[in-house]
Amino acid sequence: MEETQLVKRAQQREKGAFEHLMEVYAPRLQRIINAYALNKYDLEDIKQETIIRMFVSLPTLLHHRSFTSWMKKIAIHTSIDFYRKKDREIPIENVQEIKHSYKEESEHLLWIGQILDELDKRKSQILFLKIIDDYTFKQISHIVGLTESTVKSHYYGGIKKLKMILAAETIGEVQNMLETLKEKAVSMFSIPSSYDLLIEQDYSEEILFAWEDKAEETGFIVSFHPNGELLSYSRDMNHTHIHYAEEVLYEKALTFLHDQTNLCPPSFSNASPTFLTKSIRFEWIMKHNGYKIDNSGFFIDVSYDGYVINFKRYCTTLPRHFQQPQKEVHVEAVKDYLMKETSCNLFLSTSNTKGQLVYKIEPPFYSVEVDEFSLYPVKEDDLVLSKPLMFVNPSTETIEEMIGLTDEHECIRESKDPELRGKVFRKKNLTLVSSDKSVDSYMRERNEETIKIQYKENGKIKGIFSFETPPANLRKKCNRKQGYERALQFLEKVLPSYQTILRFGGVSYNTDESWVLVTFYLTSNIPFEYGGMINVSVCRKTLRIVYYMGPEIEVDKLLSLQEERPLISATKAKETLLSLLEVEAVWKEDEEKDCFILHYQTNLLEPSFHSRMNAKTGDLLD
Repeated sequence: MEETQLVKRAQQREKGAFEHLMEVYAPRLQRIINAYALNKYDLEDIKQETIIRMFVSLPTLLHHRSFTSWMKKIAIHTSIDFYRKKDREIPIENVQEIKHSYKEESEHLLWIGQILDELDKRKSQILFLKIIDDYTFKQISHIVGLTESTVKSHYYGGIKKLKMILAAETIGEVQNMLETLKEKAVSMFSIPSSYDLLIEQDYSEEILFAWEDKAEETGFIVSFHPNGELLSYSRDMNHTHIHYAEEVLYEKALTFLHDQTNLCPPSFSNASPTFLTKSIRFEWIMKHNGYKIDNSGFFIDVSYDGYVINFKRYCTTLPRHFQQPQKEVHVEAVKDYLMKETSCNLFLSTSNTKGQLVYKIEPPFYSVEVDEFSLYPVKEDDLVLSKPLMFVNPSTETIEEMIGLTDEHECIRESKDPELRGKVFRKKNLTLVSSDKSVDSYMRERNEETIKIQYKENGKIKGIFSFETPPANLRKKCNRKQGYERALQFLEKVLPSYQTILRFGGVSYNTDESWVLVTFYLTSNIPFEYGGMINVSVCRKTLRIVYYMGPEIEVDKLLSLQEERPLISATKAKETLLSLLEVEAVWKEDEEKDCFILHYQTNLLEPSFHSRMNAKTGDLLD
């Protein structure tokens, strides 16, 4: 399934869509975090936090942004945050020492210290350095390793939260606020008492709650600003076949705004509705000098059977800083350039069990600054080096033995969803108790010390994800060559014909050298759209397979696809796919420059835009 379609389904909270998205991008996410994680255990912590941040923020990802780039940005920021919290314990402890030293001098400062403890560590640290130590923003930026503008952002965000805390008669009333907002969510959206509260998380500027009915596989996600304003709402539900007219659905969106928010649609510009798979999106935006402001306003998704299933509020106050472009805006010239320079290439798509040949348009850019348009670099193809596989003696072990699955394990979860078919195992005598309702506790309870196996429709293994921790007293048993051989022995079990379709791509250690990471490439005379790479990871202590993701389609089908030929010409495909191309000028925030900069923005990543075509039938693909 193509990236934008996966993202679109996940944004609409379709059942299992986000999990499918994460499984597709797991290897890429793993590689990004590997560059930052110091060991296997940190890697898993960072990965889980990254996935949670992505899940919470996904509805805010607009069509013009690349999911891969967005995922990479979140992963990098999460990794940096993780080690700032962990490795910069001295500055944090210094803050604690400051509190203790002032405790003897002033009960007032002790009280402030207690209040600041209610903030997250970063905001607490910055506020102490600014308020008590009297450092400048520039000095603080050097101490904490953040840009000066980011330090200011955390400082003023901390001040806002501090004011909210100080307004309470006691620190205990902060917890009362959480209870009040939780009750407000239940009342606003009539959340049944049969639903289990899974998550209750305070993100300082956003209070997040999540409920689930496991039997019905439905749920709610609601978030508020600490002042009580609704920030987001998402409902996962089972739909009927009723299909209301657009005008009726628009009235339902307006009713939701009137009943649940203080937003006034006439104060915003109304964008054209977007027709999604199961809903229609109504969006209200803000403009400056006639151009749309990115991530401003709000949107509502109303299902075709009449239910509001998504609401997201962005910034609803006009930003102050806009950097006017030095060049004149020429939207039509940019459109002409894209019509000429966009390539249309043939790919072998393995995004479904059948596979198909597809044409896909690949533009030089999706978005570029107005002032940098003429300087935009030419896109270069990735270079993939590979060589034939070596031969190894088959292993006498079973697949279960190679992944560490024994009689001591039991199945704790099973999914029969066609796109997420699989089982999760954990040792029978292992019980994990969640200490709270935080996102971290929720993810630990679901993933810690588990082995996850994903199956194809025919029952064969498609993927393996092991989160079991090896005994600390075991020594590392294998080097890279031995790990490579072990990976080949495993492929002999799960992909018997691997020698005919795979080529060796590379072998390396992960950051803390606890795993051997082996990469293989599928052999094809037609480039793969996605899924042309297979990864196998081996634990050096136990020799168990801890990660594997196989091909989407069967080997015989893969080989037959390579013999097929397109019936549509690339020229005709490009002409058809680009017929609905649009370009507009949009203000986008630059965090480093702390201002909004005008960009040329295409509609190529919008949910309604088709960037792919079946090369034999001419059908447009999502």
